[in-house]
Amino acid sequence: MQRLVLIFAIAIAASTSIAYAASLNVGSWHLWAGAQTLTKATCTLSGTTSTTDGSTTLSVGPKTGQRTWAFVRFDLSSCSIPATGGADSATLNLRITTAPASTRTLDVTPVLSTWDGTLTWTGAQALTYGANFATITTGTTSNVTKSVTVTADIDALIKNGGANFGWRISEASSVTNVTTLFGSAENATAGNQPQLVVSYEK
Repeated sequence: MQRLVLIFAIAIAASTSIAYAASLNVGSWHLWAGAQTLTKATCTLSGTTSTTDGSTTLSVGPKTGQRTWAFVRFDLSSCSIPATGGADSATLNLRITTAPASTRTLDVTPVLSTWDGTLTWTGAQALTYGANFATITTGTTSNVTKSVTVTADIDALIKNGGANFGWRISEASSVTNVTTLFGSAENATAGNQPQLVVSYEK
């Protein structure tokens, strides 16, 4: 009696597996075997016509009572990035024109509210900032370019159709007498201006 029950159970399992395989074959028509070609493009923004920062020198310092922040943003409209596209990569390039005496770690934080080139310290406190940020390690050598990946920030702007308010560069430490100077959009020396490079699909 026990042997007959065992054979019956095996037969049911085998029937179930056969039926399952058949259902996979029926559903195979849902698979798409075509190809799609995506067009890639790159937009590079730099200089006074596309960049807002409001000074010939961007100073970042953690001095107690004399803290300084730098702000930079770019006008993405000239890139003509479609809302249906997406950023494959986006890089913010900042040129250190005067390095600090000791290596500093600076925060690059997305700004979520509008500002212009006349922004004051008081006005900067009232702005809204994103929770996520990247960092720059300055080193102690002047006239070097530091690159920050900002792909997530730019991709969100493209997909959500939002305004671009740029980034704040700051340092959270409270040490004294340490300042990093960056070239601004108004800097006349070639290569010293902030730059945003966006590679995207269209």
